[in-house]
Amino acid sequence: MYFIHSIPQPDPKPCPACGITLAEISQSGRAGCPDCYSFFSDRLTPYIRRVHGPAAHTGHIPRSAGTHIAQKRRLAELREQLNAAIARQEFEECAKLRDEIAALSAGEEAEK
Repeated sequence: MYFIHSIPQPDPKPCPACGITLAEISQSGRAGCPDCYSFFSDRLTPYIRRVHGPAAHTGHIPRSAGTHIAQKRRLAELREQLNAAIARQEFEECAKLRDEIAALSAGEEAEK
């Protein structure tokens, strides 16, 4: 059974590029052409994300690019933590995170 077999009420309109319908995609598990992904995106995207997971790479960092990418990831992580702390109104934690973000950003700017 294919992952999109449970798409509710298939759209009777076919893809304008290849003519395949959403019902045919749900039966075969394959899109007819690259344009199908954009034409049926509202229905296909949730199923594709469930199967493939997030679109951002979260794997191994090569040593040659390690420090720069690690700093970018750490900054993104800290910004998420800062937003969460703001939502919880933990202002002392916000100040610590803000200072850490500023220090990392200053270090990143100095490397450039």
